[in-house]
Amino acid sequence: MIRSLYERYLLGQVNNAPEQIPEHITMILPESDLLDAQGKEKFREVMDWCLKLGITTISIYVDVLDTKEEFRKQMVSTLTTGLMDILGSFPEEVGFFIYDQKGDLKKERKGNSLTVHLSIGFGGRAEITKSIRSILSEVKDGKIAPEDIDEKVIESHLLVREEPDMIIRSGGNHLSDFLLWQSAYSELYFTDVNWHDLRKIDLLRIIRDFQKRQRRFGK
Repeated sequence: MIRSLYERYLLGQVNNAPEQIPEHITMILPESDLLDAQGKEKFREVMDWCLKLGITTISIYVDVLDTKEEFRKQMVSTLTTGLMDILGSFPEEVGFFIYDQKGDLKKERKGNSLTVHLSIGFGGRAEITKSIRSILSEVKDGKIAPEDIDEKVIESHLLVREEPDMIIRSGGNHLSDFLLWQSAYSELYFTDVNWHDLRKIDLLRIIRDFQKRQRRFGK
Protein backbone atom coordinates (compact mmCIF):
# COMPACT_ATOMS: atom_id res chain seq x y z
CA MET A 1 0.00 0.00 0.00
CA ILE A 2 2.75 2.45 1.02
CA ARG A 3 4.82 1.48 -2.01
CA SER A 4 1.85 2.06 -4.31
CA LEU A 5 1.21 5.50 -2.81
CA TYR A 6 4.87 6.44 -3.11
CA GLU A 7 4.92 5.30 -6.73
CA ARG A 8 1.89 7.50 -7.47
CA TYR A 9 3.61 10.40 -5.68
CA LEU A 10 6.77 10.00 -7.78
CA LEU A 11 4.75 9.65 -10.98
CA GLY A 12 2.92 12.88 -10.16
CA GLN A 13 6.22 14.70 -9.61
CA VAL A 14 7.65 13.42 -12.88
CA ASN A 15 4.51 14.31 -14.83
CA ASN A 16 4.51 17.84 -13.40
CA ALA A 17 7.39 18.58 -15.76
CA PRO A 18 6.68 16.49 -18.87
CA GLU A 19 8.93 18.70 -20.98
CA GLN A 20 11.86 17.62 -18.78
CA ILE A 21 11.32 13.89 -19.13
CA PRO A 22 14.34 12.57 -21.10
CA GLU A 23 13.46 11.82 -24.70
CA HIS A 24 16.31 9.35 -25.14
CA ILE A 25 17.71 7.11 -22.42
CA THR A 26 20.48 4.53 -22.69
CA MET A 27 20.80 1.43 -20.53
CA ILE A 28 23.97 -0.63 -20.13
CA LEU A 29 23.34 -4.27 -19.16
CA PRO A 30 25.60 -7.31 -18.79
CA GLU A 31 24.46 -10.35 -20.75
CA SER A 32 24.00 -12.35 -17.52
CA ASP A 33 21.05 -10.10 -16.58
CA LEU A 34 19.09 -11.13 -19.67
CA LEU A 35 19.80 -14.83 -20.06
CA ASP A 36 17.06 -16.09 -17.74
CA ALA A 37 13.29 -15.71 -17.80
CA GLN A 38 13.29 -13.17 -14.98
CA GLY A 39 15.71 -10.90 -16.81
CA LYS A 40 13.70 -11.06 -20.03
CA GLU A 41 10.46 -10.30 -18.19
CA LYS A 42 12.12 -7.29 -16.57
CA PHE A 43 13.15 -6.16 -20.05
CA ARG A 44 9.51 -6.28 -21.14
CA GLU A 45 8.39 -4.37 -18.03
CA VAL A 46 10.96 -1.59 -18.43
CA MET A 47 10.06 -1.10 -22.09
CA ASP A 48 6.40 -0.80 -21.08
CA TRP A 49 7.20 1.71 -18.32
CA CYS A 50 9.20 3.87 -20.73
CA LEU A 51 6.44 3.74 -23.34
CA LYS A 52 3.85 4.94 -20.82
CA LEU A 53 6.14 7.73 -19.59
CA GLY A 54 6.44 9.16 -23.08
CA ILE A 55 10.12 8.38 -23.61
CA THR A 56 10.62 8.26 -27.36
CA THR A 57 14.00 6.52 -27.77
CA ILE A 58 15.75 3.80 -25.78
CA SER A 59 19.19 2.50 -26.68
CA ILE A 60 20.31 -0.64 -24.90
CA TYR A 61 23.77 -2.14 -24.92
CA VAL A 62 24.14 -5.74 -23.83
CA ASP A 63 27.74 -6.15 -22.73
CA VAL A 64 28.78 -9.65 -23.79
CA LEU A 65 31.78 -11.14 -22.00
CA ASP A 66 34.91 -11.67 -24.03
CA THR A 67 34.85 -15.44 -23.92
CA LYS A 68 35.48 -18.25 -26.40
CA GLU A 69 34.21 -17.32 -29.84
CA GLU A 70 31.91 -20.32 -30.25
CA PHE A 71 30.26 -19.77 -26.87
CA ARG A 72 30.05 -16.02 -27.52
CA LYS A 73 28.24 -16.55 -30.82
CA GLN A 74 25.78 -18.94 -29.20
CA MET A 75 25.12 -16.47 -26.38
CA VAL A 76 24.56 -13.57 -28.79
CA SER A 77 22.20 -15.71 -30.88
CA THR A 78 20.19 -16.70 -27.79
CA LEU A 79 19.92 -13.12 -26.56
CA THR A 80 19.03 -11.77 -30.00
CA THR A 81 16.23 -14.29 -30.51
CA GLY A 82 14.75 -13.81 -27.04
CA LEU A 83 14.80 -10.00 -27.04
CA MET A 84 13.61 -9.87 -30.64
CA ASP A 85 10.55 -11.91 -29.68
CA ILE A 86 9.81 -9.57 -26.77
CA LEU A 87 10.07 -6.40 -28.86
CA GLY A 88 8.02 -7.98 -31.63
CA SER A 89 5.20 -8.64 -29.16
CA PHE A 90 4.73 -4.91 -28.51
CA PRO A 91 2.19 -2.89 -30.53
CA GLU A 92 3.36 -1.73 -33.96
CA GLU A 93 3.76 1.82 -32.62
CA VAL A 94 6.95 0.52 -30.96
CA GLY A 95 9.77 0.35 -33.49
CA PHE A 96 13.14 -1.30 -33.04
CA PHE A 97 16.56 -1.83 -34.60
CA ILE A 98 18.50 -4.88 -33.43
CA TYR A 99 22.24 -5.16 -34.14
CA ASP A 100 24.49 -8.16 -33.65
CA GLN A 101 28.08 -8.25 -32.40
CA LYS A 102 29.37 -7.13 -35.83
CA GLY A 103 27.03 -4.17 -36.01
CA ASP A 104 24.89 -5.78 -38.69
CA LEU A 105 21.19 -5.05 -38.57
CA LYS A 106 19.38 -8.30 -37.74
CA LYS A 107 15.83 -7.01 -37.66
CA GLU A 108 13.99 -3.70 -37.75
CA ARG A 109 10.50 -2.33 -37.46
CA LYS A 110 9.54 1.31 -37.90
CA GLY A 111 7.40 2.79 -35.12
CA ASN A 112 5.89 6.18 -34.38
CA SER A 113 5.82 6.18 -30.57
CA LEU A 114 8.90 4.49 -29.12
CA THR A 115 12.08 3.42 -30.91
CA VAL A 116 14.43 0.88 -29.34
CA HIS A 117 18.03 0.47 -30.49
CA LEU A 118 19.37 -2.82 -29.20
CA SER A 119 23.05 -3.58 -29.63
CA ILE A 120 24.28 -6.97 -28.47
CA GLY A 121 28.04 -6.98 -28.00
CA PHE A 122 28.74 -4.25 -30.57
CA GLY A 123 30.33 -1.31 -28.75
CA GLY A 124 31.15 2.31 -29.46
CA ARG A 125 34.74 1.90 -30.61
CA ALA A 126 33.67 -0.71 -33.15
CA GLU A 127 30.80 1.57 -34.24
CA ILE A 128 33.12 4.53 -34.85
CA THR A 129 35.63 2.31 -36.67
CA LYS A 130 32.89 0.96 -38.91
CA SER A 131 31.63 4.46 -39.70
CA ILE A 132 35.13 5.63 -40.65
CA ARG A 133 35.59 2.67 -42.98
CA SER A 134 32.25 3.49 -44.59
CA ILE A 135 33.27 7.14 -45.08
CA LEU A 136 36.65 6.13 -46.56
CA SER A 137 34.85 3.83 -48.98
CA GLU A 138 32.68 6.75 -50.14
CA VAL A 139 35.75 8.95 -50.52
CA LYS A 140 37.38 6.25 -52.66
CA ASP A 141 34.25 6.05 -54.83
CA GLY A 142 34.19 9.83 -55.23
CA LYS A 143 30.89 10.23 -53.38
CA ILE A 144 32.40 12.61 -50.84
CA ALA A 145 35.49 14.83 -50.80
CA PRO A 146 37.90 14.52 -47.85
CA GLU A 147 37.55 18.21 -47.04
CA ASP A 148 33.78 17.78 -46.70
CA ILE A 149 34.11 15.32 -43.82
CA ASP A 150 32.81 16.96 -40.64
CA GLU A 151 30.91 15.98 -37.51
CA LYS A 152 27.61 15.74 -39.37
CA VAL A 153 29.08 13.34 -41.93
CA ILE A 154 30.50 11.11 -39.19
CA GLU A 155 27.20 11.15 -37.28
CA SER A 156 25.30 10.19 -40.42
CA HIS A 157 27.30 6.95 -40.60
CA LEU A 158 26.74 5.89 -36.98
CA LEU A 159 24.22 3.19 -36.13
CA VAL A 160 22.48 5.32 -33.49
CA ARG A 161 22.31 8.96 -34.49
CA GLU A 162 20.27 10.32 -31.60
CA GLU A 163 22.23 11.61 -28.60
CA PRO A 164 21.07 10.08 -25.31
CA ASP A 165 19.88 12.51 -22.64
CA MET A 166 20.73 10.07 -19.87
CA ILE A 167 22.82 6.91 -19.57
CA ILE A 168 21.77 4.47 -16.85
CA ARG A 169 24.17 1.86 -15.57
CA SER A 170 22.38 -0.76 -13.49
CA GLY A 171 24.34 -2.63 -10.84
CA GLY A 172 27.66 -1.00 -11.73
CA ASN A 173 29.76 2.12 -11.26
CA HIS A 174 31.58 2.49 -14.56
CA LEU A 175 30.58 3.16 -18.14
CA SER A 176 30.85 0.68 -20.95
CA ASP A 177 31.99 0.87 -24.54
CA PHE A 178 28.75 2.15 -26.08
CA LEU A 179 27.69 5.31 -27.93
CA LEU A 180 31.07 6.90 -27.27
CA TRP A 181 30.52 9.65 -29.83
CA GLN A 182 26.86 10.28 -29.06
CA SER A 183 27.18 10.42 -25.26
CA ALA A 184 29.58 13.36 -24.99
CA TYR A 185 26.95 15.53 -23.26
CA SER A 186 24.76 12.84 -21.72
CA GLU A 187 23.86 12.83 -18.04
CA LEU A 188 25.14 9.75 -16.20
CA TYR A 189 23.28 7.80 -13.55
CA PHE A 190 24.75 4.87 -11.66
CA THR A 191 22.52 2.70 -9.51
CA ASP A 192 23.42 -0.16 -7.20
CA VAL A 193 20.05 -1.76 -7.96
CA ASN A 194 20.57 -4.86 -10.07
CA TRP A 195 18.50 -5.35 -13.21
CA HIS A 196 16.37 -8.15 -11.75
CA ASP A 197 15.48 -5.94 -8.77
CA LEU A 198 14.73 -2.77 -10.73
CA ARG A 199 11.27 -1.42 -9.92
CA LYS A 200 9.15 1.25 -11.52
CA ILE A 201 9.85 3.34 -8.41
CA ASP A 202 13.57 3.17 -9.20
CA LEU A 203 13.04 4.33 -12.77
CA LEU A 204 10.83 7.20 -11.60
CA ARG A 205 13.52 8.25 -9.12
CA ILE A 206 16.09 8.25 -11.90
CA ILE A 207 13.92 10.44 -14.11
CA ARG A 208 13.11 12.79 -11.23
CA ASP A 209 16.86 13.12 -10.59
CA PHE A 210 17.37 13.96 -14.26
CA GLN A 211 14.68 16.64 -14.09
CA LYS A 212 16.47 18.33 -11.20
CA ARG A 213 19.81 18.54 -12.99
CA GLN A 214 21.02 21.56 -14.86
CA ARG A 215 22.45 20.31 -18.11
CA ARG A 216 25.54 22.16 -19.35
CA PHE A 217 26.23 20.33 -22.63
CA GLY A 218 29.98 20.55 -22.10
CA LYS A 219 30.01 24.22 -21.06
